[in-house]
Amino acid sequence: MTGHPTPCRTKAGHRSLSEGQHRIPLRSLLLATLLVAMLLAGALLVAGCGDDAVATETTVTEPTGITGAEAETLTSLTIETGIPEVAGDVFPVTVRNGDGSTITIGQRPERIVSAAPSNTEILFALGAGDRVVGVTSLDDYPPEAAAIDKVGDYTPNPEAIMALSPDLVLGYASCQEALAPVEAAGATIMIFDPTTVNEIYDSISSIGAAVGTAEKSAGLINSIKAQIEEVSQATATAGEPLTVFYAVDNTLWTCGPGSFVDEMLTLANAVNVGSMQGVDAADAQAYYQMSPEQLVAADPDVILLPTASGYANADEFATDTRFAGLTAVKEGRVYLIDDTTITRPGPRIGEGLKLLAQAIYPGAF
Repeated sequence: MTGHPTPCRTKAGHRSLSEGQHRIPLRSLLLATLLVAMLLAGALLVAGCGDDAVATETTVTEPTGITGAEAETLTSLTIETGIPEVAGDVFPVTVRNGDGSTITIGQRPERIVSAAPSNTEILFALGAGDRVVGVTSLDDYPPEAAAIDKVGDYTPNPEAIMALSPDLVLGYASCQEALAPVEAAGATIMIFDPTTVNEIYDSISSIGAAVGTAEKSAGLINSIKAQIEEVSQATATAGEPLTVFYAVDNTLWTCGPGSFVDEMLTLANAVNVGSMQGVDAADAQAYYQMSPEQLVAADPDVILLPTASGYANADEFATDTRFAGLTAVKEGRVYLIDDTTITRPGPRIGEGLKLLAQAIYPGAF
């Protein structure tokens, strides 16, 4: 995934956001709320001030880690609490880091450094771009990122970061060692390494809370979900799912089960040949190298060559005599595609999914 310096990431270190949380039965929640309301009403009567109490309506939103019927019930519950809704920019705030730990941020960050392009995109999408003082040389979106001071490329430069006096630095798992001096100097370090769509949602939610834009993060997540649903509906009637070979590079490295691209292909109603049984399942992992014989045996319907793969154009693959008999080659379904939005775990992932689906099922859109 191009949002982080290494394409080969695992889920190690990630924990479910529901871990360590205790669920309160809905009946108990309602009884407790009614009791508090009665006590509050009694206190107001005793006070005898004659002022009318104004109740504010608080909608209980879906907590992370609660799904299914239980979540459906909670999200539809409205309780009169008399307590004003807490704004998204109230500090201090305790947020969940990408590694499952929690961090308390004392005040709104005003000088933010992003050590990953995906985090930069999230910050700008949340309206915090004007507070970003440092990005990597790999950042290419939004265009405003080009004018921001650079703090390294695949590996962040701690000296360059500290020179910017940041109060918050957003990094990724493999750069923690490089960021240790920055943390020692007093900056808050947050680590995000999403490898699934749900983990992207978690990153957006945590970053939004950390920078004081919680409401915007919720809206952004809903927007992405709507984009994904649009693609799902469009491809659902496209017929039998097509098989796809996604080239990570020009030496037949591809994406296996558990990879982010595998999830994206599934969401696009396609079948990733890198995850198919019979393609040396013993070697199947998040990323691995297929042999030419394995690819010929898989005979994919579509072959996708991302711009980062090293292929200059589709003909470079299609004219390889080893693959002349492949269905995708014979039917002219070998495509060079811009993979930035497809593999970068940021706010444009819904757009990336649509781009992926359009390449596989052009008639569905």
